[in-house]
Amino acid sequence: MTGDETRVREEIETTIDRAGFDTLDPAAVRVDVTDSFRRKLGECRRLSAADRDAETTVEYEIRIARRLFQDGRDDRWRDTVRHEAAHAYVLETVGPDAQPHGDAWKTAARRAGADPVARYEGDDTVDADYVLACPNGCFERGYVQRSKRIKQPWQYTCDECETRPVSYDVGERPADPDPGICYVASIPWRTPEDRDETDDDRSTARYLLACPNGCTAWPYQRRTKRIKNPWLYVCPGCEATLLSCDVDDDPTKLESARCHVGSIPWQEPQIVHACPNGCFSTGYGQHTEQTRQPKRYRCEECGARTVAYPVDEQPGTLNPGTNYLD
Repeated sequence: MTGDETRVREEIETTIDRAGFDTLDPAAVRVDVTDSFRRKLGECRRLSAADRDAETTVEYEIRIARRLFQDGRDDRWRDTVRHEAAHAYVLETVGPDAQPHGDAWKTAARRAGADPVARYEGDDTVDADYVLACPNGCFERGYVQRSKRIKQPWQYTCDECETRPVSYDVGERPADPDPGICYVASIPWRTPEDRDETDDDRSTARYLLACPNGCTAWPYQRRTKRIKNPWLYVCPGCEATLLSCDVDDDPTKLESARCHVGSIPWQEPQIVHACPNGCFSTGYGQHTEQTRQPKRYRCEECGARTVAYPVDEQPGTLNPGTNYLD
């Protein structure tokens, strides 16, 4: 057994104990860390009699993608192992007819300490960045790309309750989501009205948030967060990072991911709000509440208190909760 397989084995045993999966014997689970997964993160299956060979006590096999151990982030492979251990428990207690990511699995995943989101696109389990979900909890589906369903969730309905779904970034589920809303931070609209009706009339607008490829442009009268920090957003049409500029400028002749507004004294991020463990990093043109009080915020992935520092002066050691700008 390799070192990675040993870690997976130990995590399975810890998960079974922590979750109270008393009917699932750790010895009944075979572990395989594999290079064969191109998109999948993990897999759990019940072994057939032919697959068991002489290992009469083994009933299930959990396979984990080896690449998860190569980025130095324990949270990713641990979450995947817990995810698959929950599948094994559901197979053991409910049987093979259980929905792969149904209510029984979601309950088991929460007990296991895994993110109870079905991370897949089509039939492949993937490391999703976005989620389409029923606000009533009927389903959750993960997506790698900002597909039409993610960009325009209001065009669809839940098969079970006929409520319009919502979309959001993984790990950022709204506390009380309104049906049909796109909560993805990098998409510059939330409703069809936002998409079809711009913030301000073009004839009176002073600024533009625009695609550098000319796909679209949104006029603004005020220097909003989007105008000041255009690099936080992408074009829903071509995925290019947006730019901002004065209304008379031609966005297609300007560099993307820049603030080209003449009255704003920066073009690129000046301040960084980040996880000290490297889970995320977001640049801003000026102070925000997050950069002023980073100790009040925690990383969604690892739970560490966040930090803030000048964009070109990242400290060698980042102490959680520290504002390095003061």
